[in-house]
Amino acid sequence: MADLPVKLTQVDEPGFQAYQRVFTQHIRNPKNHPRPGNVPAKRMAIYTEIVYNNIESTLAACFPVTKKILSQRKWQQLVRSFMADYRASTPIFREIPQQFLYHLELAGTSSLKLPAFLPSLMHYEWVELALSVVDITISAGVPQDVLREKIMLNPALYLLQYEYPVHQISADFQPTKPAKTPTHLLVFRNITHQIQFMELNPITFQLVSILQNANFTDTQITGEEALQKLAAENPQIAVEIVLQFGAQTLEELSGNGVILGTKKAQ
Repeated sequence: MADLPVKLTQVDEPGFQAYQRVFTQHIRNPKNHPRPGNVPAKRMAIYTEIVYNNIESTLAACFPVTKKILSQRKWQQLVRSFMADYRASTPIFREIPQQFLYHLELAGTSSLKLPAFLPSLMHYEWVELALSVVDITISAGVPQDVLREKIMLNPALYLLQYEYPVHQISADFQPTKPAKTPTHLLVFRNITHQIQFMELNPITFQLVSILQNANFTDTQITGEEALQKLAAENPQIAVEIVLQFGAQTLEELSGNGVILGTKKAQ
């Protein structure tokens, strides 16, 4: 039996949904979308201002350096473009800054005529918020022997590498091109819920990365095992130097809360 042709009929959008669409389009982009005809301009302006101010204040709290180095017009333009062009995937207010980063990534700095370093700077600023709200329990152990016992690394930790010295950018210092060597940073939340920032040299960055990867896979390793792996990955450096340098570094990481404790190897 032959299939019967299906007649498609267009269902008009219900009146209240059409009204909501016009209403929210105007709030998101008042310059390009007229307000609903039955709403007085003054009343509509109140809604538009409230929504903009709530979003702008949330973003300004997360990206204070970014707002400071941009002109007021450029900052407002960036916020407006986010509201007008980006479709957020979450209704949670504290996740708006991350959505803002996604918008910048999609839009690109060139189209918005923004500094090339801005995505890196804004990511660095966002990390502080991300660590402050991440649902991770941090409990301090008792570091006994960081070389011979398995290391318990702080789980609320970011290892960051940027082409720009983001931690130095300010109204008075705005690099025009990437640095000759990458910037390595460690950001973590300590047991008193404070966010700590550390600049690392490349070898220390590599050492913490080895420890972090071991913790991610739940195969914690001893400090000595981590240093042996570090030495194998850097054959240009004498093993004795790596072990000596590494032992001191592990003690320092333990002292400042990056290493929370140790447990005896089985």
